[in-house]
Amino acid sequence: MRPEPEISLFRPDRPGIRKVLGDLEAEIMELIWQRPGDQRTTVREVFEVLYEQRRVAYTTVMNTMVRLAKKRLLRVEKQDKAYVYVPNYTEQEFISQFVDRILKDLIFNFSGATMESLRALPDSAEVRVMQRRLDELTRRRVEEEEP
Repeated sequence: MRPEPEISLFRPDRPGIRKVLGDLEAEIMELIWQRPGDQRTTVREVFEVLYEQRRVAYTTVMNTMVRLAKKRLLRVEKQDKAYVYVPNYTEQEFISQFVDRILKDLIFNFSGATMESLRALPDSAEVRVMQRRLDELTRRRVEEEEP
């Protein structure tokens, strides 16, 4: 089983994965996710792409990738004399993880307001999917609270 990513921040005013990651963290993850499958990535490979775009220091990229590994988005492996990084999640899996985490937090802390806001949205397939997801989270919460 893969470790759950560490998500401790949510900024609703930011776009996409930047809601839960810093700008450089998001750029690095987007570069890594663009690579095929489980392809291993070195700091040097990421640095060379980013340096062309924003003149970032090698140590900044290295420290950011170490932080992404601590957040469990990347896995570090030793290969010969270098460290290589492999994503623990696809981009879609990561998005699903942080959406579930946010929904759980809303349900557990503001269940009435969350459900009320959801019911106020115009009916669509996406809203029905969210409703089912929230219903499942609510059901699991009730089961966890029962003795």
